[in-house]
Amino acid sequence: MPGPLFHDLTPEEEALARSYFLRQAYPKGKPVFHQGDLGQALYVVERGRVRLFRTHLGGQEKTLGYVGPGEIFGEMSLLDGSERSASALAEEEALLLVLHREAYLALIRRLPLIAHNLARLLAHRLREADLELDLMAFEEAKSRVAYALLKLLRQGMGPKIRARQQELAALAGASRETVTRALQELKAQGAVRLAPGEVEVLSPALLEEVAFGLV
Repeated sequence: MPGPLFHDLTPEEEALARSYFLRQAYPKGKPVFHQGDLGQALYVVERGRVRLFRTHLGGQEKTLGYVGPGEIFGEMSLLDGSERSASALAEEEALLLVLHREAYLALIRRLPLIAHNLARLLAHRLREADLELDLMAFEEAKSRVAYALLKLLRQGMGPKIRARQQELAALAGASRETVTRALQELKAQGAVRLAPGEVEVLSPALLEEVAFGLV
């Protein structure tokens, strides 16, 4: 899977770009890096899935999202050399492509389009973060839960999403009890079907309407 970092590259250019990466395997449950670590590498998921999360002072975890095949994470520390703003953990057995800062600088001298693709990815994530801030600040819990489910769908985890309600609560910025009520409301509207440990999305379009307060 090409992924956004290799967008618009020819097959020959993509092969050249991949030669700058190292491959690393991570068993399920192994940390890729920890919040606060110094980092000078970005990662592309070749196989498997990685969970990104922050840990607050009280020890509470806030799940930021999941990245799957073709997707990128860890790019901020690559660019500015600062501490990792979040932790990354192999949610399942994963094979990652790792691009260190020195290799990145050499790569963009050969293929400047890589830097443009990375900038485009960062712009997209900034827009998404702005949208999420608005939702968290102004929308009711059901809308936030609907948006969290949509986010998991975009990350390739559907239509049957296997996630604990505590994980959905962390994504939606709500309590587990609130998520339980919101899921029941979404079920009554016909947007989802519920099973133990699983939420099946029946209507992404209806979820989107709920997320943005249209219904």
